[in-house]
Amino acid sequence: MQIPRQEVPAELQKKISVANQPECSICYNTYDNVFKTPKLLECTHTFCLECLSRLMAVSLTDQDESGGSMRLSCPFCRHLTFLPEDGPPALATSREVLCKLPSHQHQEEPVWLEGEKLCYKSSRQDAVSGVPESPTTFCICIDIGASKSVDAPVQARPGRPGLMGRLADWKRMLLFIVLMVLLVIIVLTSDRDIYFCHCGNVNFII
Repeated sequence: MQIPRQEVPAELQKKISVANQPECSICYNTYDNVFKTPKLLECTHTFCLECLSRLMAVSLTDQDESGGSMRLSCPFCRHLTFLPEDGPPALATSREVLCKLPSHQHQEEPVWLEGEKLCYKSSRQDAVSGVPESPTTFCICIDIGASKSVDAPVQARPGRPGLMGRLADWKRMLLFIVLMVLLVIIVLTSDRDIYFCHCGNVNFII
């Protein structure tokens, strides 16, 4: 009987600790030590690595012509931060925020940019085989949204696709009108049948 009484406060404490964890001001997700690692800008504002990477993908045109370095504008104060060559993963990590996370997340995991993706590789021992010298490698990549801006020109095709779309709309409208006419005819003929049932001597209805 004493074990459940001890477990309930522990569960409540875990829920409270999760609720008190700091979160990113852009996506409102709690920080972690992988994709949501708290990164510092030059203005000392802190955001998660994923949000800064997505912001960088949107701001690809804002580059320094002399050094070719990327400038990132802070979402709060608009102060420009010059990004390293490796992008947002190379920014300084806020140790103050990282230390507020659970103890197993105090160590920052290696994350890097690979084209339009943010990638993370983790090596763990194979729990199925139980052999300590057979690690299983997990590689997780997330799209940072740069592909959306690349796919934008597909929507700007003013030629034949627009004309075909208009023809399709006209066909739909014509089909709708035909269906409506058929529906009216069916309703009228069904009314006549009912009228004939009551008045068999009447041959037509106006």
